Amino acid sequence: MTGMNRVILCGRLGADPEIKFSAKETPYCRLRMATNRSYKEKDGTFKEVADWHSVFVWGSQAERCCHYYRKGDMLMVEGSLSYWKVAQETTAKYMNAIQAERVNLLVHARGPQSPSPAPEATIEDFAPEEDLDNPPGARNHNAVAHPA
Repeated sequence: MTGMNRVILCGRLGADPEIKFSAKETPYCRLRMATNRSYKEKDGTFKEVADWHSVFVWGSQAERCCHYYRKGDMLMVEGSLSYWKVAQETTAKYMNAIQAERVNLLVHARGPQSPSPAPEATIEDFAPEEDLDNPPGARNHNAVAHPA
């Protein structure tokens, strides 16, 4: 049996993404993301805590993240967890981060630093013969749920 390394996070950006370049000139950005979780304490009260995550996005997707996303935006990230060793003077320190494969905007933050979102498209913006669920050349992903 093979293993699985899959991470899905829904959380808010704690800082604006910044584009950087690797030694091989590959663009990347680090997203600082917070997720919230709550638990019940012994006395019956609920406590909410924030967990912070480092997410690395590579290539053209990193450039899009830096262009469109801002602090406070809620994102969904799908990727894998990676670990690496950082040598220090006396001991080795291990680091971890999520290597993103997909990043999707869920909610724009409403604040002075955020650009206003583009207006949403209406059904009148599309030609009536256009199949929005199954664009030309795409596999029919609704075949099971909506048989023809």
